[in-house]
Amino acid sequence: MSKFDEIKNQKPDSFLRDVGVRLETFMLILNKITNYYEEEYKENPMKKRGKKSSLCLEDMLLLTFYYLRHYPTFDQLGKRFGISESYACKIFHRITTILLNVLDMKSRHELLNKDLDTVLIDVTEQPIERPQKGQKSYYSGKKKQHTIKVQLIVCLMKLQILSVICRKGHVHDFRILKESKVKIHPDIKKIGDSGFQGMDKLYQNSHTPIKKTKNKPLTKEDKQYNRALSQQRVRIENVNRRCKIFRITKETYRGKHKNYRKTWNIIAGLVNLRYAA
Repeated sequence: MSKFDEIKNQKPDSFLRDVGVRLETFMLILNKITNYYEEEYKENPMKKRGKKSSLCLEDMLLLTFYYLRHYPTFDQLGKRFGISESYACKIFHRITTILLNVLDMKSRHELLNKDLDTVLIDVTEQPIERPQKGQKSYYSGKKKQHTIKVQLIVCLMKLQILSVICRKGHVHDFRILKESKVKIHPDIKKIGDSGFQGMDKLYQNSHTPIKKTKNKPLTKEDKQYNRALSQQRVRIENVNRRCKIFRITKETYRGKHKNYRKTWNIIAGLVNLRYAA
C-alpha cells in the first residue's frame, strides 16, 4: 500500500495538518502533474525507458508536500518513504520543477490592471544558516542574525500574492522595492508599513503611516489615519501566516540560496490556489 493510500482517508483536518493542503487541492495538483507527464511523454517517448520508480506519482507529490510542510532532513524524509536520502532529494527537486510549470503563478503584469484597486506591500525575513562566504551581506541588523528577505505584493480584496522578490538580509525594505522596479498602475492604491517611507516618490497613490518627529507630534487626525491604514495593512500578515504554514518558509533555511526564490514561488502558488475565491 502506498503512503498516499494510508492517509487519504483521514479526516480533512488531519490531512490538511499532515500535507499543508486539502485533499481536493492535492488531487487537483496531482491531475495537473499527470497531464504534464503525459504531454511530456508524447513529445519525447524515449523518456518512458529506464527503471521505474519505487514510488508512485501520488507518493512523489506527497513526499514533496511533506517536505514543504514539515521541513525534515532528506535522510528523515527518505526513511519515511522507504527510499534513500539522495533519491528523496532527487524526487523533491524533480516535482518542484514541475510544480513551477503547472501551478497558476500570478504575473507582475496583473499589477498594471487598475481593477485591483488596492495592493499591500510587505517584507518578511527568514533566518538562514550562517554562510561561509559573504556573511556581512546576509546579516540583518533588525533580526541580529543572518537572513533572507522576501518582498510580497498582495491584492487587498482577494489576498492573492502577485509578486515575490527575494534579497539578502542586509538590504533595507524600501531598497528592495526600489531595486525591484516593479511597475504598478498609477490608479492602484499602494499601502506599505513604516519601512517604506518615501514610497510616494516612486509610485503615485502610495500610503504609509505618518511618523512623529521630535518637534512635531502626531495629531488626532494623524492617529486616525494611521489606525485606518493599519486595519487594511494587517491583512498582509494573514497572507504571511498562510505561507508560513509550510515550515520551509518559517524555520532556519538550510537549502541552497539559488533555490530560495523557486521555493517561495511554489509556496505562493499553493497559497493562491488554496485560498482562491
